[in-house]
Amino acid sequence: MQKEVSRAIKGTWILTVASLFSELLSAIYRIPLQNIVGDRGYFIYQQVYPIYGIFSVLALSGLPVVLSKTFAQQKNISSKNHLLKKTFVGLLISCVVVTGLLWMSSRYLAFLMGDPRLYLEVRAVSLTFLLVPFEASLRGYFQSDLLMTPSAISQVSEQFLRIVVIIVSALMFGHGLIDVYNMGTLANSGAFIGGILAVMILLGTFVKYRKRMLQDDKRDNTIRLEHGLALEIVLIVFFTGITIFYQFIDSFSMLRLLMHFGMSLDQAEIQKGIFDRGQPLLQLGIVISLSFVSTIMPQLREKNRLKQNKKTISKMVRVCLWLSVAETAGLIALMPQINTMLFTNTSGSLTLSIYMLSIVIVSFINLLVAVTSGDDEKNIHKLVLFLMSLVVKVALNIILVPKFGIAGAALATVFSECVILFGILIIYNFNRDFLSLDKAFIINLLKAGVVMAIIVKIIVELLSIGFTTTRINSVLLNVVAIPIGAFVYLKLSKHWKMLTKQEWEILPMGKYLTKIMRIED
Repeated sequence: MQKEVSRAIKGTWILTVASLFSELLSAIYRIPLQNIVGDRGYFIYQQVYPIYGIFSVLALSGLPVVLSKTFAQQKNISSKNHLLKKTFVGLLISCVVVTGLLWMSSRYLAFLMGDPRLYLEVRAVSLTFLLVPFEASLRGYFQSDLLMTPSAISQVSEQFLRIVVIIVSALMFGHGLIDVYNMGTLANSGAFIGGILAVMILLGTFVKYRKRMLQDDKRDNTIRLEHGLALEIVLIVFFTGITIFYQFIDSFSMLRLLMHFGMSLDQAEIQKGIFDRGQPLLQLGIVISLSFVSTIMPQLREKNRLKQNKKTISKMVRVCLWLSVAETAGLIALMPQINTMLFTNTSGSLTLSIYMLSIVIVSFINLLVAVTSGDDEKNIHKLVLFLMSLVVKVALNIILVPKFGIAGAALATVFSECVILFGILIIYNFNRDFLSLDKAFIINLLKAGVVMAIIVKIIVELLSIGFTTTRINSVLLNVVAIPIGAFVYLKLSKHWKMLTKQEWEILPMGKYLTKIMRIED
């Protein structure tokens, strides 16, 4: 059992580090991209990003997560391999259809997005869906055995090659070799090019991995599928990609709504580009929760194992929320400096600060949905909540964006996420026992986040006296403030005994951290 726990924790951090590195690359490349092509060029590239985001959910997080649980439920390798073949064929047929539909409707979709000239970008992104059968099925297969390394390596490699293509396209635009729309098309084709590399890595690993398993008994290849699996797949895919669906709504509505706010088309595109600065920060923030979910799901495979794994899952939930609050509070406190460091100015900092609240809300939602995913009776209610939140997002965008601009869109997203969060808590009568989240832990968690954010904000304001807000100054302030914030958060957590020694040890370098901080049972 202890060995299984160690594998789970190790697997979580392998996937977390890989995902964080990928998202860090994703955040870094946006700096030269935005600096070279400007906010309007950034908008042109980013406007079709939600379509890529849906691919990312299917290939990287949502589908692999739920498939890993289903693969883990099989009796032997023979049935697992049989399920892999069936899954691949089903996904291949579905994704060929999706690609065809996107390609044929690209002009209409571009029109709905507010700029008909975006249709080539839509077509470029549509090709990525052809890779979903390979990436989702193989990642789910490996993760079912808590083997996270293949997923991690393929994810980082895919992102790196994609970013190379994006930067090359930005440089070509900067040198006047291509126009802004060709830049967007070439940049978005990087997802397909990088995805091909990921598929090659996963296939190569699978061939090696499968050779070691051929000695398994092949007499029984019966596939075991639990009741309500289809609904569970839909739920996990929807909820792990929840931010992408909100971004999709923004892509189709914000330009026209901003023009109602009194802006010209060019101004609206620039403002939407500023709003899109928050997407890499948000994705970077929720990476940890998605990695924890990826490790939790295979441990929910059988009722008898669920009892054994419940303690491990509870610890992982608490640590994940603890980290999410720290991320959210830190980003909000340092947003003007982070915004300037990454994008040269403070435009939209208030909007981005509001947007960052999504990190802790979405992380909590992901954990709730993952841990309760086997509850067939309540899953339909969660699906209704998801659909309700999309309706709320559309309605609030219509109401708030014409009045408050891009800040209204950020508020609409946060309120829509709260519909799901509080809806799920109401469904379970605010019972936190299955997550081991006592009232004192939640209160201390919020207090630690607020106190840390206030202290960091005061320090930054004091250090900023007499200095103009430049990129270099912002970098220096972040270098000073981030370690101070981390120190304050750690000291408060120890003082209020928020985590047990075993939970501290789940963190990277956790055993050393407990010794340095003198954490005792």
